[in-house]
Amino acid sequence: MLELVEIKESEAWNRLVAGFPIASPLQSWGWGEVKRLTGWEPRRLLVLEGGSPLGAAQVLLRPLPGGLCLAYAPRGPALGRLEDLPRVARALAKGVRGTHLVLEPEAGLPVGEAPPTFAGLFQEEPIQPGHSLWLDLTQGEEALLRGMKEMHRRNARLALRRVELAIEGEEAFPEFFRLFAETNRRARLLQHAEGYYRAVLKEMNQPLGEAFLALARKDGEALAAGLIVGFAGKVAYLYGGSARKHPEAKAPMGMHLAAIRHGMARGYRVYDLWGVPRTPEGSHAEGLFRFKEGFGGKRVQFPAYALPLSPFYRPLRALLRLRRTWVNLRVRRDPRDVLG
Repeated sequence: MLELVEIKESEAWNRLVAGFPIASPLQSWGWGEVKRLTGWEPRRLLVLEGGSPLGAAQVLLRPLPGGLCLAYAPRGPALGRLEDLPRVARALAKGVRGTHLVLEPEAGLPVGEAPPTFAGLFQEEPIQPGHSLWLDLTQGEEALLRGMKEMHRRNARLALRRVELAIEGEEAFPEFFRLFAETNRRARLLQHAEGYYRAVLKEMNQPLGEAFLALARKDGEALAAGLIVGFAGKVAYLYGGSARKHPEAKAPMGMHLAAIRHGMARGYRVYDLWGVPRTPEGSHAEGLFRFKEGFGGKRVQFPAYALPLSPFYRPLRALLRLRRTWVNLRVRRDPRDVLG
């Protein structure tokens, strides 16, 4: 017998989510508070079986025109086993109202492995990046360096000599945002308003989690900066940017090394480079992929599923895909997703 319980206290929720083997920073309490800024309403739902936790999902609800509503668990639910997903999904459906429920458990499956299929769940396009690279922080810095491609390893050692590495907080936000916005303009990428990223830095500093800025400076000037979040054993590189000046300093590499060292010192197990294209050759993000691939690590994929909750599921899904394609064309003159 499955039971659904809503959790309304941040530390209790984070402790529950972090206790599952399959868990994500985007299922933490703070991420739900960030998403309130863009019109989502978070609900934190625990699924119990025989009194024991079976799964937990922070479900974001968003009203759509025509009285419709989308229900979405970003990189969730948190699970003990991926095989429990169908039962957890059916339990969650009793606690939310929407046209369909989108689920993206952070299973980290090997690339090339066919995602499992489940009766009653449709395979769906992920909303978050569907592929990433995970670095194993438990091996230590020297082993991690040995696992990099030769050019990356050389650049890492250059960065350690040529830039100053720093971990900072809100005081460095203007430097981060300047570099982030500059990089997005060069790459023709969309971004939220400045207040959104300030909220990420604030709200993800939460019980059992943290957010920080990793920077690489030369002569005091920030050349690369990243906004990193940590939760449930992972540190994830969500946003970042760099200047084009002083390429010889290898500042982007230095910024990642700062975050990696911080993650190791704090006992995190995984550094998530957060988003690479499924098929990099010829994509808008091929250069990004080549940079991240140079770190070595494990390339992983995140399956996504939809549980239909109304007859409007298929037409709404088609409309959402059409809108995404239109935005891609308007911004980059390319119908494909950046990480598609």
